[in-house]
Amino acid sequence: MDAAALPVATTAITALRDKAGLRPGERLLVRGAAGGVGNAAVQLGRAYGAEVTALARAANLDFVRGLGAHKAVDHRTVRPAELGRFDVVLDTVGTDLRAFRRLLNSGGRMVTIAFDLKRPAASLGYLAASTVHGHGRVRFFSGNPTRADFDDLARHVVEGKLSPAVDTVFPLEETAAAHRALEAGGVQGKYVVRVA
Repeated sequence: MDAAALPVATTAITALRDKAGLRPGERLLVRGAAGGVGNAAVQLGRAYGAEVTALARAANLDFVRGLGAHKAVDHRTVRPAELGRFDVVLDTVGTDLRAFRRLLNSGGRMVTIAFDLKRPAASLGYLAASTVHGHGRVRFFSGNPTRADFDDLARHVVEGKLSPAVDTVFPLEETAAAHRALEAGGVQGKYVVRVA
């Protein structure tokens, strides 16, 4: 079951390695740090030598600390402006992009894999505009992993720098329940549906 939760980590690899160009010693903020991509990003950020700050729900703060976050912050009690400055922001949530973009240092990079589903036109418009002008361009992408990405993923696992995080395993007949649970939020890692 653990192996089934790993492929999504290629999204974090692409975001941090290719889109953000994360370097050792940089400050990384992972928004949505307890989720499927976020938990991998916390681990990989640490492996890449970054100082990692993880944003998550209060109930998930110990979980993200256990993944290697240097600092874990409850996103419900701290406003973005109180977080400080970062070289890289990885956003897996998609809301309040403007507020998180303001946290970038000079030369900072922001990568998002989501957009605001309640305001899709405005959110996508902001993403499009921010890729061409303004302080700290925002990079948006949809992951299409390559063989090299999977090789990199395997290397991190073998070296002990990345471990799959499985929250719950659902039987196939409870797939709808898995979706409802995911939509409710609060996941620690990935939900896996057992097919056989």
